[in-house]
Amino acid sequence: MTIAPATAHSQTQSSVALGKAAGNTSVAAVSTAAEAPASGPVDTVTLSAEAQFMMSSPTRLSVTAESLAQAAAAAKTVPGLDADAERFTPEAMAAHAEWREKHTDYTGKVRDLVNQTFGLDAERNGWAAGGAALTAIRNLAEKNGLIEPEMPPAVANMLQTTGESMWSGKSGGSTGMFDVTFLPNGAEKGGNLRILFDSGRKPSADTSLVDLKRGGTNAQAALSNIRASALGVSLDSVGGWTPGNAANAYAITNGKDGHGGVVGMVIVNGVDDDAKERSANILRTLQGLIP
Repeated sequence: MTIAPATAHSQTQSSVALGKAAGNTSVAAVSTAAEAPASGPVDTVTLSAEAQFMMSSPTRLSVTAESLAQAAAAAKTVPGLDADAERFTPEAMAAHAEWREKHTDYTGKVRDLVNQTFGLDAERNGWAAGGAALTAIRNLAEKNGLIEPEMPPAVANMLQTTGESMWSGKSGGSTGMFDVTFLPNGAEKGGNLRILFDSGRKPSADTSLVDLKRGGTNAQAALSNIRASALGVSLDSVGGWTPGNAANAYAITNGKDGHGGVVGMVIVNGVDDDAKERSANILRTLQGLIP
């Protein structure tokens, strides 16, 4: 499993995606099972050539005199590494292999925990989280005894990073984003849903969805409420939404009639039934993990 920062929010929020393992240039997240939602741009940060070489090496490395000699030889012969041979020491390469194995195990356990918590299928669903949603997932992991392995200083120096956590700079803030992607399954089409929320607006046990495209007066009031709040800023950061968009959207409100106020929003591409069935429960679970 590789590590990579994928920013599903192009302006104010970054995200970490943990799904089925794929690719070898991730930096703060594991790639999802399907493409990111079509409702917002995605920026990709790639590793340097040296780092890509290191990340593509075997995940297990038996530290022996022979393996250290091979590592030293590689540092001198691989194009681009000879100038930085002092960073790519055999000891640093061995430490990287050990740390990478531990981190791969950690991210896999986090992914499995989130799938279990939110009722997602590892074969059909991928997910991504940003802002307050990522804070919630980090809290979920720590609550279940999952602590991210620290990057050894020698490895951070070799990869020319600060050794920061995969959560750094991506969690926090009052607003959150949680994406779920769906691969096609037999007669079922694929698609995605994206939940946006403000952690200061807590959902009650009794929630309902207001169709923002076809909901009439209630929909207009709910959309105005969203645009005038922190939710509107979050919505703008992922490309915005209007009733003329191809995607459908729903306001998640407290109370069956929506008079309890808007607590979140879900943008949907092709999986409206899943959105109606799951989005309110997902939001309640995320909010419950935020103090």
